[in-house]
This record gives sequence, structure tokens and C-alpha cells, in this order.
Amino acid sequence: MRRAIALALLLLAFASVFALPRTTSAATIQINGIGLVDYTHKPDFKVGDWVRYRMSSSSELGMSEDYTITLLIGGEQDFWGDPGFWIETWKETPGQPPEVLCSLMSYEIFRDTVATQRLQLYTRAMVNTLNEDGEPRVELNKPAASMLKTRREVKNPVRWTRDTLGVDTVITPKGTFKGLKTILKQGTGSTQAVGDSSVYQELREERTSYVAMEVPITHLAREDIMTIAARKAWLIGRSGDATPLSTRDKGLGTARLLDFGHGGLEPRITPARYRMSIAAQRAAAAAAAKPRTAATRTSTSKAGKP
Repeated sequence: MRRAIALALLLLAFASVFALPRTTSAATIQINGIGLVDYTHKPDFKVGDWVRYRMSSSSELGMSEDYTITLLIGGEQDFWGDPGFWIETWKETPGQPPEVLCSLMSYEIFRDTVATQRLQLYTRAMVNTLNEDGEPRVELNKPAASMLKTRREVKNPVRWTRDTLGVDTVITPKGTFKGLKTILKQGTGSTQAVGDSSVYQELREERTSYVAMEVPITHLAREDIMTIAARKAWLIGRSGDATPLSTRDKGLGTARLLDFGHGGLEPRITPARYRMSIAAQRAAAAAAAKPRTAATRTSTSKAGKP
């Protein structure tokens, strides 16, 4: 589901920052749900909207995960003239403590036709821990310098096709929805020198999505994903002798809607002063300024009397 269900093998091979499954032996990596948001439509969510999914995935190499993920619009912020929304991601796995991550995303991302490939460019700040006083520790996001040097999107572009299969019915724990069924096929590949050999690695992904506009934030009732990682190798300068492209791993994942709503959930690490809409923040600031202005006028008037 928009880079939230994938395999640890693919994460290691392609250094994706949004594909986050792991095994018990892999290092803990936090999930960031910014890749789950539907950027193909204008934002129709409000502060306080939330959505929850059951996520499960498995691969032929034996990797698997099963957890729930909740996305909450925790607030908004005018980031030096760039309006954005704070979105919290809660990951809850049985037998493990919950993981929480919060990101400030610019609303400008909804104008980008390839938004999910350039999420980092629109991430303004992040919170994944608290200070000693219990306040959220806000860290400004700075894209890695290598992003501007390597130009991965130019050298190794993601090639994709999308087909619409008409309206279909999907049953979820939240209820039955009629959603537009689509299939997205995409893939990318890269070649690297390893010793005296060249190694080509390829990642292909097929997503079957059920789009229901009544679901907030993501507009998804269900999504099924198949990922395939393949590779081939040859001695440098002898590409004609390359081994056949062989599958290294194949994974299947599913995201199924559990629930959604507005209100009832409190932000956990969104900075307190931003836990409301930008309009509400401006109104509160204006209201707070009125007594000070009135007091200043009264003091000036009294000072001017003989």
C-alpha cells in the first residue's frame, strides 16, 4: 500500500525509505505513512481525520509481517509561507511497543503528478521522539546531498502503466464499499559494479487497488501488492555473457481497511500549538491580540490626560 507493504529484501536492494517490513533479525525501521496519502486528488481531509488498516505481507524467502497502521491528521502549520499538514503514523504490532512518527508535508505535493516518487522533497519536518521536558523534538528535513548529485529519477526512472477495471465491490471489517478497481504496474532497475562484475537488479511491483472516496486521507478500501526482485550479472565488459534474469524473491502483501473517522483520537507527538487548522490558529492569534491592543489604547489614553 503506497510503499508501506514491501519486503526487507527490496528495502536493502533498492534503499527505499518507504518500504519498511522486516524480520526479527533485521534492524528496527520506523514506518512513515506519508506514502499512503492519495495525492492524485485534491486534499479533502480535515484536522482530526484518521484511518486504520490491517497490514500483512510475506515472501518466498520466509519474511513476513502482520500489524495495524493508523494515519491521523494531527494538525496544520504555515511553514514560512508554505502551508502544510502534520500526519502521524502509528504502527502497532502484537507483543511490541507502538511506534509513532510524525511528518509535516507541504500541500504543494498535491500539485505534483509524480508525488509518491518525490515524497522527500515535500517533507518539511519530522518528529519521532520527545525532548527531556516531554515536548516533541522537531527536526527540519534536509534531503541527502546525494539526491541532487545522483539524480536517481533521471538515471533510473520508474516506468509504470495504470489500467482502470471499472467499479467493484470490496468487503472490509468497516463495511462494504463500491470502489473503482485499478491495477498499477511499475518497475525500476539499476546496474552496479561489484568487484570484477556488473550486477543488474530489478524491482517490479503490481498493485490492485479499490478506491473509495468516502475513506479519508488514502481513499483506499483495500490494496493487494505483488513485488518481484530479480537480478543478473556478468563480467565487466562482457554483457553478452550475462546470466539470465532470475527472480531472487517474490512477495505478497495486503492492506485491508479496519476503520476510519473524525475525532476520537488525540495526536501523540504533533506539536501542541499546531493541533488545529491554520485558519483556527490565525483566529486564535487575532483574538489574543485584541485584549493587548485594547489595553495599550487605554494606557495611552490615560497617559495623555492632564
